[in-house]
Amino acid sequence: MGRHHELITANDADSHSEVTVSHAIQEETKPASRRKLPFGLTFSSNAALSQGFLSLADQAVASITNFVTGVIIARASSKEQFGLYMLGFSLILLLSDLQTSLIATPYMVFAPRLKGRAAALYAGSTLIHQAVFSVLAMLVLACGALATRFGVGPRGMGSVLWALSAVVCLILLREFVRRMCFASFKLGTVFLFDTCIGVGQIAGLLLLGRLGLVSASRAYWLVGATCGIAVVLWLWFDRRFYQLRLDEAVADLKKNWLFGKWVFASGLVWTAATNLYPWLLASFHGAAAAGVFAACVGVVSASNPALLGIQNLLGPKIAHEFAVKGERALRRLVLKVSAVLAAPVSLLALALILWGDRFIALLYGSRYAGNGLVVAILAVNLLVTAVGFSYSRALFAIERANLDFLLNLATLFIMFTLGLWLVRTYGPLGAAVGLLGANIVTSLIRVGAFLKLSARLPVEQEAI
Repeated sequence: MGRHHELITANDADSHSEVTVSHAIQEETKPASRRKLPFGLTFSSNAALSQGFLSLADQAVASITNFVTGVIIARASSKEQFGLYMLGFSLILLLSDLQTSLIATPYMVFAPRLKGRAAALYAGSTLIHQAVFSVLAMLVLACGALATRFGVGPRGMGSVLWALSAVVCLILLREFVRRMCFASFKLGTVFLFDTCIGVGQIAGLLLLGRLGLVSASRAYWLVGATCGIAVVLWLWFDRRFYQLRLDEAVADLKKNWLFGKWVFASGLVWTAATNLYPWLLASFHGAAAAGVFAACVGVVSASNPALLGIQNLLGPKIAHEFAVKGERALRRLVLKVSAVLAAPVSLLALALILWGDRFIALLYGSRYAGNGLVVAILAVNLLVTAVGFSYSRALFAIERANLDFLLNLATLFIMFTLGLWLVRTYGPLGAAVGLLGANIVTSLIRVGAFLKLSARLPVEQEAI
């Protein structure tokens, strides 16, 4: 699944490598051999270059693990079970985005400024925040599971929610550990961490498939167990990395909220607007329709390792460009990045438009054939998302996350009006059209807003 539809690893993943690359950017002033990367990004040492590629390699491992997980579940179970898995994933994605905004993103910003005991206390505060958040997530999912006993939600969703309520803390902790490692530049650790989880997760699913036991709930039990083993090992071996103090945790929570409230609000609305479509499909047409949509999204998301890797590099570059050179330089960079990204993604979208139906049958089985048009529309949506990514990050860089939040509210409004009617009338095809329509409208407004804001700075004020 993709980004915005990653299976298990949410999301949105931009922040994973931003600290790594930002560190490399800061080293540009040091005398060392420089190496150029795409979009004008410069690494000034072999060590920094190695860090950057380790970050990309880890993203590839995480994305491939998630993609293969979806393929195995789709081929080894029914459309209904795959649809239920997709619905469970949408909940994990929502929780992961909330976690990222409230906990991980502030940590990645503030942690590099701290040393010694102060750094350990802040890491301990973050771990306490994560533990409280995970407990709350478990309670919410348990309430949802109880609600299914009274006929709320799609048939069969109860067992999935019970499984998630038990293991969601481990799945969220897995993402927490990844971000902590990235913030501390422990890239070898996180690469090994994700590789072990990937091997265990895929091997376990293959075994379940061999025994004919694959279902949405069993898949989540397996994923949770695999994540739990890796997380416990990290907590033990890195126990000197954090110190737990409740009073510090309360004070740090206030600071994190002041920093991340708009990013949190924007991410929450965007995630809701894009990930409620499977639930609408399940409500109107059953879990099998959600499974078909998940397979179509999965085909389009096969490009995630490359695209997310590029976005991981671009996020810090955009922020750095504004901080060092000002809004005019930021404007030039954003326009350049959008144009450069458009060419390869257009070719990928064209391939998906022409052969999407063959791809979905090859990857997920003949049961999912006949949905080439849905894949084609989602491919165009991928192009719009890739080209518009830099404008969203540019609004964050100029501290206009509140504007991005309002635009995402428009996306949510379109989903509950036009999108609702399209899903009810046309099923998965309607969901794809609704997603694309909302993305085009808000992307055009976002581009126009940024260009207007960035043009206000007089030439003589541009940073040198």
